[in-house]
Amino acid sequence: MGFTLIEVLVSLALMGMAAALLLSGLRMAGLVAMHERTTGSGLDEVIAAQRVLRTGIERLRPIARVDTSGSVVEFRGNDAVLSYVAPPLERQSPNALQRFRLARATSGDLVLYSVSTRQARIDPSGFDLVGWTPTTLLRGTSNLSISYRGAPVTGGPRTWLNEWWDRGKPPELIRIRVEFPAGDSRQWPDLLVRPRATTTTTCQVDGTTNGRCGERP
Repeated sequence: MGFTLIEVLVSLALMGMAAALLLSGLRMAGLVAMHERTTGSGLDEVIAAQRVLRTGIERLRPIARVDTSGSVVEFRGNDAVLSYVAPPLERQSPNALQRFRLARATSGDLVLYSVSTRQARIDPSGFDLVGWTPTTLLRGTSNLSISYRGAPVTGGPRTWLNEWWDRGKPPELIRIRVEFPAGDSRQWPDLLVRPRATTTTTCQVDGTTNGRCGERP
């Protein structure tokens, strides 16, 4: 029993539709599997942590400090700790400035501490974190390494430094590296952040100004 040309064309069309549906289903299954792999590998939390740090550091405010004889900004960092002043994370306004401190806790957690500049009893250069609010960005890290791009204090070409302390302006770039224990599937791509503000503001943040530098009444 033979087939007419129309029947053959209809059959080919149906077979094509079935193949398209099959390919679409395979593609969707692949996307779902990829999402499950990235979620299981902790990629989402790494992306979230990098987003928080990038947002804050890009908007840091180079506020002049009052406890030094020269003109320096309230920005201090070494290879393990980074301290800076910026607007709060949940707001895009420059008001209500906060002090932030990024560090790795003894438990291995990557923590971003914050406190309002209106807290006059807080020593911004001290190591005591009493009164600061901790925000855990990542748990179970094995190492934190921070570098700063700029010219050395002694002069010379710009390079990566492991400390930026009591300078007249922030570094050109800040690089944050995080490592995880062996067997941990999470990966942290180098986070490079360029502060948008490089000019020191004329006001000062300390207890005498009640921390209202750059704020609207």
